Amino acid sequence: MVCRQVAVLFKIVPDPEGVYRIADGDAWPGQDLPQVPSVFDENAVEAAVQLKEATQCKVVVFSVGPASCEPLLKRTLAMGADEAVLVESEAPWDSLAAARILAGALAARGGFDVVLCGREAADTGSGLVGPYVAQALGLPFLTLASEIKVQDGGLRVRRVCDGGYDVFLCRPPVLLTVAGDANRPRMPSVLKMLQVKKTPVQRLQLQPGQMPALPGPPKAVLGPRSTPTVVGQCQFIGGADAAAQADGLLQAMRAEGVL
Repeated sequence: MVCRQVAVLFKIVPDPEGVYRIADGDAWPGQDLPQVPSVFDENAVEAAVQLKEATQCKVVVFSVGPASCEPLLKRTLAMGADEAVLVESEAPWDSLAAARILAGALAARGGFDVVLCGREAADTGSGLVGPYVAQALGLPFLTLASEIKVQDGGLRVRRVCDGGYDVFLCRPPVLLTVAGDANRPRMPSVLKMLQVKKTPVQRLQLQPGQMPALPGPPKAVLGPRSTPTVVGQCQFIGGADAAAQADGLLQAMRAEGVL
C-alpha cells in the first residue's frame, strides 16, 4: 500500500525566544507574544513533502488556533503542502483538548494513510498530542522517527535507540511523530510565499459530536503559577598569585566538605 494522502498536525506557538510572563486566572502564558510556527512541526511538514516527492501523494496540514494563524499556515503551502485547514478554537496549550479537535478534523476529512506531527510542541514540550490523536482514531503510532522512507509498499521508519537504531516497516495507516534531527525544513522562496499569499486556508467547523471520545476532563484548568526566586551564592578566592589562589580554593572546598 502506497501513501495517497498525508496529514500533518501543525501548531502555531508563542515565540520561544520571547519573555513569558505569568498571567492571572485561566490565561495561558505567552499569548501576548508574537506567534510563530512550532519548529518541530516544520520537521513534520518537511517529512511529508519528501514523501510527496517520492510518491506524488497529497499533503494536507491541519492546525487548531485563532484566525490570526492563517498567514503562518500559508507558509506550509509554500513549503510544498497542497492544502491547509484551520479549526478555529482557543485550545493552544491544552494537549488533550487539541487532540480531540484534531482527531475530529482528521475523521471528518478522512482518507489519510499517514499522519505526521512534530516530536513535541515548542511551547509546552509535552509530546502528547500525537499519541492522543492516534488513540482517538485507533491508529498504530511510532514516536521520534529520525528517518522515513518508502519501501515495499509501506514506510521504513528509523528511530535512534541506545547504541544504534531501531528500524520498523510500517503499513499505513499509521501516525508518526518526527524527531528534530530527522531533517532540515526547507526555506520557502520569496516567489513561493508570494504565490500562496492569495491561496485560501480552508476553515473547518466541528460539532461536539464529531470529536472522538478520549479519557480525561473536557478541559484542562491552569492552577496557581509563580516564578521561582533564585538567590545566587558566590565566593571569590583571592591571592597574590595562581598558587595562592589554588591553595585558597582547596581550603574553601575542604571547609564546605567537598574534599
